[in-house]
Amino acid sequence: MNALKYKRTQKGIGMDMKKRWKIAAALLLCLGILTGCTGNTSGEDDSAKGIKMYLTVSSADTFRQTLIDTAEKTATEMGAEFAANDAEGSLEKQLAQIKEAVDGGYDVILCNPVDVDTALQLKVAAGDLPIVFYNSCPDDEYLEADKYIFVGSNEADAGKFQSEYILEQFAGQDSINVAIFEGEKLHSATLGRTSALKAALKDSGKKIHYVFDDYADWDTEIAKQRFEVLLKTGQKVDVAACNNDGMALGIIQACEEKGISFNDIKIIGIDATADGCQAIENDKMAFTVYQSATGQGSYAVKAAARLAQGKSLDGMKYLSKDKKYVWVPFEKVDKSNVQKYK
Repeated sequence: MNALKYKRTQKGIGMDMKKRWKIAAALLLCLGILTGCTGNTSGEDDSAKGIKMYLTVSSADTFRQTLIDTAEKTATEMGAEFAANDAEGSLEKQLAQIKEAVDGGYDVILCNPVDVDTALQLKVAAGDLPIVFYNSCPDDEYLEADKYIFVGSNEADAGKFQSEYILEQFAGQDSINVAIFEGEKLHSATLGRTSALKAALKDSGKKIHYVFDDYADWDTEIAKQRFEVLLKTGQKVDVAACNNDGMALGIIQACEEKGISFNDIKIIGIDATADGCQAIENDKMAFTVYQSATGQGSYAVKAAARLAQGKSLDGMKYLSKDKKYVWVPFEKVDKSNVQKYK
C-alpha cells in the first residue's frame, strides 16, 4: 500500500455543544499533567528496523501534512515501513483504515482521530495494536501508559501565550474588544486553546467584550467571510484572536480589501506556519505561537517504535509523569524573533 500525499490548504488543524463540558473536564487532565517531564533523551533514536507503522489522519491540511512528512522521514531513517491514509473527515473510513492496519500485519497505529469521543471505538478496532494518538487529544481515561499514548503540544499554553500578548499590548486599557475565531468543533485544540485564552483574560480583571466568538473550522476563507460579517455590525475590534494562522490570514485578507490599517487591529494566530511568519514579517499579523509539526511527527514515530516493540517510554524527552503524554513545547513568535521560525 502506498502512502498518500494530501492536498495542502490553508485550512488548519486541527464540538458538538453538548460534548464540550465533558471534553473540557477531560482536558484538565489531558492538558494539565505537565510536571515531571524528563530531560533524558537516552534511547530516543532506537532502531525501528522491521517495524510496520500505519498512520491515519482525520483530514489533510498544511500543518498535518508537515507532521506526516516528518513522521515518514523519521520512520524511514529508523528503518521502519510506513504507510499513511486520509480518513477525509469520516469516522467510518478511519475505522476501516485501522482494520486495514490490523489485517495488513502492522505493528503500531498513529492516529489523528476524526472525533476524539470515538477513542474507545478506535481502540477496539485496533485490537492488540498500540496506538499513538497525535494532533487531537482523546479523553485521559482512554489513554494508557506504554499502550495508548498522545503526542502533541499543550493547547492550554497556546491560549495562555495569546492572552499574555493581548494583555501586554492593551495594558493601558480598562476594557478590550476581542474577536475569537475557533477551529473545528470536534478538535481538542479548539477547546483547549479557547478555554485557556478566555480564562487568562478573565483573571486579568479587565473588562473583556467578546464582539465575536464562533467556529471558522481552521479555514482561511470561512474566517474571512465571518470577519466581514462582523465588520458590518460596526463593532470596534481591538484584537482578533485565532486558533490558527490560517484563519488569521483570512482576516488579514479582509482588512486589506476593506482598507483597514493593521495599526488599528491586532491579528494573532497559532502554529507559526510559513505564511503566518511572513505575515508577521510584513507587519500584518502581530503574533503567533509556534507549534512544532516536525517535533510532533518525529516524537510520534519514536514513541510508536517503542510501543511496537513492547518497550516503555521511560527516559523519552517531554514525557509526562504518568507516561501517557509526550508534550512538545509551544513557543512565542513575534516580529522580534520571527526569522528563527522561517
